[in-house]
Amino acid sequence: MENQSNAAPAAAAAENGAGAAQEVSSTTQPVEPTKRSLRVQTWKKIQEDKVGIGFNGIFNRIPAFVDADKAAALFIQEEEFKKAQHIKVNIDRALHDFKEQSLLADKAVYLPSTRDSSALCLKVDVPADATDEQKKESLRVQDISKFRTEVGLDSKMKLDLVVIGSVVVSRDGYRIGRGNGFADLDIGLLVELGMITPETTIVTIVHDVQVVDTLPVNLFQKYDTPVDIIVTPTEVIRVSKRLPRPNGVFWELLSDRRLKILPVLQLLKEKLEKEGKTIAMKEEDTDVEQHQQNNRRRRGPLRRRFQRGNPGRTTSQTDNEQQNDNAQKRAPRRKNRFANRRRRTNKSEGDQSGVEAGVKSEDRNYNEGGAGERRSKKKNRPPRDFCVKLTNLTRDIRVKDLKTELRKRECNPLAITWKGHFGKCFLHFGNRNGHPSTQEDIDKVLKSLNDLSLTITSGGESAPAAGAEEPPVENANAPVQTKTINVNVELLKSNKIAAGGERAVNGATDNADAGAGEGGAARIESVDTTTV
Repeated sequence: MENQSNAAPAAAAAENGAGAAQEVSSTTQPVEPTKRSLRVQTWKKIQEDKVGIGFNGIFNRIPAFVDADKAAALFIQEEEFKKAQHIKVNIDRALHDFKEQSLLADKAVYLPSTRDSSALCLKVDVPADATDEQKKESLRVQDISKFRTEVGLDSKMKLDLVVIGSVVVSRDGYRIGRGNGFADLDIGLLVELGMITPETTIVTIVHDVQVVDTLPVNLFQKYDTPVDIIVTPTEVIRVSKRLPRPNGVFWELLSDRRLKILPVLQLLKEKLEKEGKTIAMKEEDTDVEQHQQNNRRRRGPLRRRFQRGNPGRTTSQTDNEQQNDNAQKRAPRRKNRFANRRRRTNKSEGDQSGVEAGVKSEDRNYNEGGAGERRSKKKNRPPRDFCVKLTNLTRDIRVKDLKTELRKRECNPLAITWKGHFGKCFLHFGNRNGHPSTQEDIDKVLKSLNDLSLTITSGGESAPAAGAEEPPVENANAPVQTKTINVNVELLKSNKIAAGGERAVNGATDNADAGAGEGGAARIESVDTTTV
């Protein structure tokens, strides 16, 4: 019945989707669109139109976009929001403004639980007399148990609104996510337990470029979640005819590993089996999870290790069909990378070669104009006139985690002094055009670092270090554990930059209140010790 009713829109959508997929394909032959090709096309369009936030925050994830606050402000004026009391919102960055607006409107806000938790979801629990700033702070607390109340399987609460992110969505309600299936599984779980009812409205908040007229209907399965309302920064789109939702959890599509990742699924399975229900799960695990690759110790050239994109992203089974094609398009690696490097002189080759090498080395180390004036090894760097101190860092945070987050926030310091083992680091800034930084430049940096937090993932399968013993078998498939660290931001600013200003800033990293550097270098003092 469902296939027959969707036959007409499927033909029109297939025609539209084929043209969209041809833009992604590198061949002139039209190919059938896939979810992956439609995702890639949308990510590229977001990047080309410059409406995404951060280059690394676009591809292979639910993208954060500009004017997300306008979309949130637009939806809170709608009747569906005003009548809703219990609202569940996913953790995507694009939905953060809506979560804040929901709390400020005194709504009961629910968030997804952590993967190592047996709770169904977490309720943001703030005091009734909390100020607006305290309500916002409750969304970015470091301790996951603070301002959070676990909602278990036995809860009889009914959700009025469920707000999820999307990569691309059609005006008739079809939605494509990032591809790992957790959002669809979460919806099916809530339907299974009766928290999502036919009266519950499912909403997605996206940018206008993520909205298309139609999507190929044949791409969607029984577990895919459609939406009822689409909110963009410019309009609110209501789907004219509600599409069928998942009617629960489809256990035959899940493997045992999903139960290890989501303990709440294991509890539900045990509960249903005690009630006499027979549950048969998928024997072969065909999903490729990010923890199987992200936590491996990669070795090899930096160019290969830090290639553009995220090689360890989460993919679904439908995404794997393009991996072989992409592998064939890659350029062949250059062989014998060290062939053109100059060989070091061996002592056994004679003293004369060593003398000649010493003369050449001496010529390189001295300037042409002066006999005893050594050439400076440091590059001409712009002066650093203010510094930002980050504290509350844990030992498992690495500097590359911080750099990734800074790139997402488009915060580009001149240098970073990393002291992670002391729980802190320093970001050095200066005007790259050679002019002193203004208060406007400082405010722009502080604004980009507002609500700074780092997400750390641990657990899962990882390769042992060289020379280490193999990990125990029981730890090989350990579940992924994710925790969020809220970072304190403190501004350190120098009154004036002397000739040794760079030395002054570096010297201040160990003691911000002491005189720094040598030769009249500027004193670095704390001008604002409040957490931004």
